[in-house]
Amino acid sequence: MNNDYQKQALVWDWDAYDNKPEYEYWCEYAGQFGKNVLLPMCAHGQAGAYMAEKGFDVVAFDITPEMIAEGKKRFGDISGLTLVVADMLKLDLCRKDFDFVFIAGHGDLHLLQSLEHVEKAFLSLQKHMRAGACLALELTLPAKESWSHPKKIFHPRVPNYSDKKVWKENEGEYNANEKRHYINQTVYIESASGIESFTQSICLQYYERDSIVELLDKCGFVIQNEYSNREREPWTAESDFWIVEAIKKF
Repeated sequence: MNNDYQKQALVWDWDAYDNKPEYEYWCEYAGQFGKNVLLPMCAHGQAGAYMAEKGFDVVAFDITPEMIAEGKKRFGDISGLTLVVADMLKLDLCRKDFDFVFIAGHGDLHLLQSLEHVEKAFLSLQKHMRAGACLALELTLPAKESWSHPKKIFHPRVPNYSDKKVWKENEGEYNANEKRHYINQTVYIESASGIESFTQSICLQYYERDSIVELLDKCGFVIQNEYSNREREPWTAESDFWIVEAIKKF
């Protein structure tokens, strides 16, 4: 990944589309297991801030200092929310009482570039969880055929700023042999002083279901449920979106 994190952090929430239904989904999900929530790869920590306002005790972390700094500016006064700069592969929070951990979205876990890194992440999260706690993962399973998306411009569904306009231009390519999705993106920011831009290069590594199932078992989890969507319809082999509900064994 190649990014200008300082600029990225300032316009991370470029789309002001209402995410309340998604955040409510995670509140309902977490509430089945308890109030102590651990949120990896949180960016600004918007989801964690929402959950904290609903009464959860949330620790949200990201490896990018610029994201956490911006999150603290926006959400630092919210009771019940702790924002931390941390690496998921070597996390050490001196706590073992988390009831619920979730990695949301189609891409977050796929930023880890190898199964070795995924294993380290699972072990790192597991040691912070109580027995019976839940690890919820949202994953995209690898397609069998390669494909490419030509360059396309994306505007926010709901603009979020009064002093500037932000839009993105991106193109992507998926290599079925590597199971990797390459994304090249340019972010444009128009303000009174003119238009500036910065580029982002992202690689998402997709994993076969069997590999993740094996790693979860190896790292002390048992899969309790598998879903194909957030409506919790049972997962089938025809679905490329996979939600895993894994419980810490001991």
